[in-house]
Amino acid sequence: MKRILKWVIIIIVVGGASIAAYAWYTGQSLLPARSASEQGQTMPLGASAQDEAPLSTVEIRPAESVIGRVSAAGNIALSSRRYVVMESNGVVTEVHYQPGDMVEVGALLIALDTTDLERALRRAELQVANSKTSMAQLVEPADASEVAQAEAELLSAQENLKAVQAGAGDEELAAARASRTAAWARYNELTAPMSAAERTRLEAQRRSAEITVREAQREYDKVSWQNDSGMTAQAAELQRATIEYERINAEFEISAAGSNQSDVQSALASAQDAQRQLDELLAKPTDAELATAEAQVAAAQTKLDSLQGGPTELELQAAQIQLEQALVDLEEAHANLQKARVVAPINGAIIQLDAQVGQRLGAGEVAAVLADTSALELPVQVAEVDIDEVAIGQAAEITIDALLGRAFRGEVARIAPVSSDTSGVVNYQVTIRLTDDDLAGVRPDMTAVAGFVDSEAAGGWLVPTTAIRRENGEPTVTVMRAGQPSTVRVTPGSAQGEWTVVHAADLRAGDQVVGSVASYVDQDSPFGGAGGGPRGGGPVIRSGGGG
Repeated sequence: MKRILKWVIIIIVVGGASIAAYAWYTGQSLLPARSASEQGQTMPLGASAQDEAPLSTVEIRPAESVIGRVSAAGNIALSSRRYVVMESNGVVTEVHYQPGDMVEVGALLIALDTTDLERALRRAELQVANSKTSMAQLVEPADASEVAQAEAELLSAQENLKAVQAGAGDEELAAARASRTAAWARYNELTAPMSAAERTRLEAQRRSAEITVREAQREYDKVSWQNDSGMTAQAAELQRATIEYERINAEFEISAAGSNQSDVQSALASAQDAQRQLDELLAKPTDAELATAEAQVAAAQTKLDSLQGGPTELELQAAQIQLEQALVDLEEAHANLQKARVVAPINGAIIQLDAQVGQRLGAGEVAAVLADTSALELPVQVAEVDIDEVAIGQAAEITIDALLGRAFRGEVARIAPVSSDTSGVVNYQVTIRLTDDDLAGVRPDMTAVAGFVDSEAAGGWLVPTTAIRRENGEPTVTVMRAGQPSTVRVTPGSAQGEWTVVHAADLRAGDQVVGSVASYVDQDSPFGGAGGGPRGGGPVIRSGGGG
């Protein structure tokens, strides 16, 4: 049914445009002109009804109040919500607001415990101070005592290199050879077998000791009958002779058995060690000793050059990098401390606040949700047959059920690219941004109706098509003001039946233009608009609906 109505309107519009075009080219109206008195106009002073040519006039209409209104209903909503996400971990120590409170940007919402963060900040400050001190020491001239010590270390290293290069001295070699000879002699002595002469000598000593013991025994036997025989000289001599015999006999047994194995091994180790020491002295200097001595000289020379010539470019760069790293750490520590104070990012109302004193919050958690209650929008559903008449930036007039008698301005902000098909009804969501400066009383979720204003009609006027004339090749209309005609230059737009949309800065509400229309309607339009002419009517223009 809606499509049939659309075609009927198109036919009417085309017919009206044809009539208007004919009237414009002929310069005449196709309908009988009504006199000024019939139109309710006052005749110019000094003129009579017999000597004036009657002029037919029609009151112009604001185009946006009449042309092709598409309407749709919905509920007021917040334009956006701002989520406050925790950037730091910690225990909540302060909560200053509750849901529903109004806050200004920067207001403290939540505070976390900062004990650990303050310690980290202090460590970062100390590291920066240390890096600055190191930099200052690096560029400070060397002390004379430090230079003298470095020169002494270099001289010592050079002398050591010379000694290493010279190898072992004659005295050191002679001592090493003597030590080796003595060690091997001891080993040979322990490992050599007993000679015949030595055996004969030891046996003679043992026989002599045996004879001495027998003689001492005979002398003791002579006095053994006495009660104090143990205290006599004979008893003492017998005891001495016996001990000597046992010593000589033990020495004989040891010599006959050979040296102890552990003594032999110890003597061999000593001999080998003495030999190794001699070999090392003879092999000096070795490559490793030379390299070590030369490295010591180079290090001492580098230290002295550094003290005398100041820091190198690489040393300065390294110190500068260390200082910059410390400054970055300090900046990060300040930022982390600041993150412990959660503040409002915008002016608005607190929609949600999930925090309690003593609660531990983690980074990434949503702690609060804020919204600017002055930034409102109206999402509506527009039917598929009307969506082509809606465009981004198009003006809209909004009425709210709870605020009767008030109308609010709006502007189309978004149009959904795909439809929301519900139960076979195809609609497209259109979001209208409320643009009024005064939105007092308007709250989210209020029921509202939006009427979309045709973009061409915005700021334009509806005048009878017969009123448009051309002067010097430019379109004009004749306006009657205070009984006098005035030519106003206009910019014509589309024809709407017997009416045409025009734009002109000099036209204003209530103006009567010279022209005529064939029919009028009652002024009771869904969107208002005062009527004109003898019946107070306006142009017959379709008013559509959506949603």
